[in-house]
Amino acid sequence: MRRPLLQLVLEPPGGPAAPLQPGPGADWIVGDDGQRLYSRWLRPVHPRGLVWYVLGPECGAAIPYPRLTQALLDGGFVVTLMHARGTGYSPGVRGDIKDDQALLRDYRRFRVEIDRRYPGVPVFLVGHSAGAAVAADIAVTGTPGVAGVVLVNAAYRLRDAKGMTPTWRQYAAYAANLLVRPSAPVVDMNSRPFDVAFGPDREDAIAMQRDPVVVRYFSMRMLLAQKRLMVRLPENVAALTVPVLIIEGAHDALIDPAGNDELLARAAVTGSTKVVAPDGGHGSTAVETTVESLVRWLDARLVTPSRVDVRNGPGDGERRHP
Repeated sequence: MRRPLLQLVLEPPGGPAAPLQPGPGADWIVGDDGQRLYSRWLRPVHPRGLVWYVLGPECGAAIPYPRLTQALLDGGFVVTLMHARGTGYSPGVRGDIKDDQALLRDYRRFRVEIDRRYPGVPVFLVGHSAGAAVAADIAVTGTPGVAGVVLVNAAYRLRDAKGMTPTWRQYAAYAANLLVRPSAPVVDMNSRPFDVAFGPDREDAIAMQRDPVVVRYFSMRMLLAQKRLMVRLPENVAALTVPVLIIEGAHDALIDPAGNDELLARAAVTGSTKVVAPDGGHGSTAVETTVESLVRWLDARLVTPSRVDVRNGPGDGERRHP
């Protein structure tokens, strides 16, 4: 039975449960203000490079991309990740943030921790969807030394997609909450996973909904902060001095491919390119079905220095290949 619109506005869902305690392998670091932050580090015997999975606010209990992760470890890459405050296993207010810069400071603090543990090792950032916007921002504003950035189905230009975007009733309720209580966690980011059309994306969405670690409800002010990062994405890509790999799932119903082409046109560094995953959707399949291409691109960045292409600067629309 459908709830009345007024009830959607006035009655928030129950407060999100506290994060579960992580199992073996948890590595806690301390943020700039003393906030404890969960991290994981998977290490090969002889590190040649490091890949940081830059996770957005809906991070889950498991390490993402098991096939890619194993290939990276086999290829000599450290794999690491961090849950920002109030997300995943990290303590903090769930689904809302008074100061969105506090979240970005968590990511920048982790970037410093990477350099402390692996000085001189080339660092690559891999961000998916909302995490892609964070990855580009951190690569521009964080400490230097990033060797490349991978943007997977970057959340820049979005399309209406059944089961993946709000209904008109939800939009109306969210607008009302923005006016009367912008800090209330009322936005369900994954309310209709069974309606998602592409099978693998539907399975990912169902698994996320069942994962108790994933934050499900967000406040409007937190989503607006995320939106600001998304809007800055082309500007940040243009400011990068390292190559960018854009991965696009051919079956991604949420992300407009024109947005990916715009981002690629803004990339001014040789080695920037786009790979289309013919069997990939919006979620993990976009990565897991392009493992060979992704690892090959990373390997090339370890042996080939990149440079800014002064002949074809940002906005020229040319696709550049490794």
